[in-house]
Amino acid sequence: MKRLFSIMVVTLLFSVIFLASVCVAAGPVPIPTTAKWTGTLYDVGVCLDANPPTGTKVMTVNIGQGASSVMGAATFLIVYCIDTTSPSFAGSGWGIITTANGDTIHITIPDLTLDLTNTPPEWSETEVITGGTGKFENAIGSSISHGTWTSGTDPFPYGTESPPLLLPPQGWVGTSEGEIMF
Repeated sequence: MKRLFSIMVVTLLFSVIFLASVCVAAGPVPIPTTAKWTGTLYDVGVCLDANPPTGTKVMTVNIGQGASSVMGAATFLIVYCIDTTSPSFAGSGWGIITTANGDTIHITIPDLTLDLTNTPPEWSETEVITGGTGKFENAIGSSISHGTWTSGTDPFPYGTESPPLLLPPQGWVGTSEGEIMF
């Protein structure tokens, strides 16, 4: 009887060790995330990233805050270069999201589009998570965000001059959905 009990205990321990090693070897699991954000856009200059530089892209700084299902309360700083000569005002950029405890998530934004045909104007973008600090060191993932201008005005109200500068700050709201692994 003791021998049978010992065999069962050893078998059970090996099973637990095997399952634990499989779980550890599997690595991080994608975690769904949703968020609500609000911010203000400031057009601060031109982006000279073309070769040769053309000066047709507006450098826009986006500062805001929100809450995420994974990050909790957070603030962010995002910088975009927006092509004012494209019909959709397409752009790209990068950003840093900072959680309440100081951990950060680093993102790139490969595509941003602005739809100025609606009132208020609408925007959408794709974000790619490229790392971070603290809890989010080596984080990866992606999300899609969209929203509207809360100021209710054309973000480029002064005509077609290229690039339009010295514009008033523009408020916006939006949501994000995606997944993150860390």
